Amino acid sequence: MSPFAYNHLGSKNCREGFERKTQHEAAANAGRALQQQFTAYGEPLERVEVFKYLGRLLAYDDNDSRAVRANLKKARGCWARISRVLRAEHASLRVCGLFYKATVQAVLLFGSETWNLTPSTMKRLEGFHTRAAFRMARVNKPRRRLDGSWAYPSREDVLEEVALHPITYYVEVRRQTIAEFIVSWPILEYCRKGRRNRGSSPRQWWWEQPMDLDVARDATSAVDVVAAND
Repeated sequence: MSPFAYNHLGSKNCREGFERKTQHEAAANAGRALQQQFTAYGEPLERVEVFKYLGRLLAYDDNDSRAVRANLKKARGCWARISRVLRAEHASLRVCGLFYKATVQAVLLFGSETWNLTPSTMKRLEGFHTRAAFRMARVNKPRRRLDGSWAYPSREDVLEEVALHPITYYVEVRRQTIAEFIVSWPILEYCRKGRRNRGSSPRQWWWEQPMDLDVARDATSAVDVVAAND
């Protein structure tokens, strides 16, 4: 591959163009899927675009954006209630961070272990996470300038003040946890050897996202050894 081609594939315009193309192809495939009619005992089955299973929204086109939007809405409401209590009690930054991770972030990332996140969706999650950190911070807070505009501190500084990691870190931890559960199942190897049908949309495989299956295998093996010794 030439240096020019390599730089182009890594550019922002190329990534955004690929994402738009993927979304367009997914919408086209979803439209063709809606034309199919399924029956049971001669009776047509009702078609639904999304349904809730164990508290998580599942879409007919395998798109997790609706689940993300629903979680964001719930997390905003949860954070609005929790933050008022923390401010009234003058809680320390450590206590605020612990409450945020235990309550709000648990709502925000519910089901994220199997989400197929696009860069734009990840930015929405990171935006909510950063705004929550701004609200908890006491030193690195947005401040209004004399001309009326706002000055925002760097995301790294505000996250360090409230002792939080970027949202990508917490998503990866959750995925690594579930990877330790499924990595020993033979069906995973069958899925990894599978091939996409010709003409299907070039979606990212679930295991191609940030997740180290080798680390998960090592962790699973260590647990098995301890159990055998006990």
